[in-house]
Amino acid sequence: MNNAGLVAAKGLSEEWLQQIIDLAEVCEAHDGFDLSINLNLSMLQNRSPEQTNDFLYFQDGKLVGFLGMYAIVSPKEVEISGMVHPDYRGKGIFRALYAQAKAECEKHGVMQILLVSNRQSKEASAFAEGVAATYQFSEYKLDYSTQASVTPVATDERLLLRPATNADFDTLVEIGVSGFGDSAELMTALVTRNLSESSFQTYLALYEARPVGMITVSEEDAALFISGFCVKKGLQGKGLGRKILSQTVEILNQREHTGISLEVAVDNQNALSLYQSTGFEVVSVYDYYVG
Repeated sequence: MNNAGLVAAKGLSEEWLQQIIDLAEVCEAHDGFDLSINLNLSMLQNRSPEQTNDFLYFQDGKLVGFLGMYAIVSPKEVEISGMVHPDYRGKGIFRALYAQAKAECEKHGVMQILLVSNRQSKEASAFAEGVAATYQFSEYKLDYSTQASVTPVATDERLLLRPATNADFDTLVEIGVSGFGDSAELMTALVTRNLSESSFQTYLALYEARPVGMITVSEEDAALFISGFCVKKGLQGKGLGRKILSQTVEILNQREHTGISLEVAVDNQNALSLYQSTGFEVVSVYDYYVG
């Protein structure tokens, strides 16, 4: 079964999921960089059997190529990333996977396709150029380090970080619109996901009992990832962000985990400086191309 050829998968069986993980380990060992951001394992583990989001390529009785589509917030904007076994590269496998994925996106009216590429992967950047994808932006991935040399953040009793509930929905949307400058529609979709998925926990930041910010933590095989972090626009630049992030790390370090990570746009120097000041260090760069 599945000795050769391309499979458009509706949902992923445990066997397929394990084969994807195994393939990632082979690619990581060969290429020397992490593929966790590309794979987004938590989403792969919760694929709907009603939707085609993943494409697998089998040859010689094993999985040699994989491409996943990820609608992070909106179904109209899809991120695409994947990998090909080192021994099977240069044979058009990823191009075949990409063509199938693009046809699936067109079928469902996807408005934007973003190809995600680790900057260390020369094959990925060459592929993006080969399909005439246009460079859009880049993000740093940062990991928290207990060895980082930082100035400790003083405890502020006026700041309270508590788990958000559905009762906080409108407040979280309002904070997101103010802090990120995004539309209410986009923030509604993001908050809905963050409050509904079991692997996500959003915290509401209160300062002197007033909502001032939010931050979300997701977990994947004991690895923790911070996202959706912002402070309301009128309160930015006053040190609240550093206090919220520092308190979040303290909370997370009370749990068993294998690491804490986050991403930030390369051109967002203020946010990068904030993260580095609380112990996060840049470990990789991801480039995004519009396909």
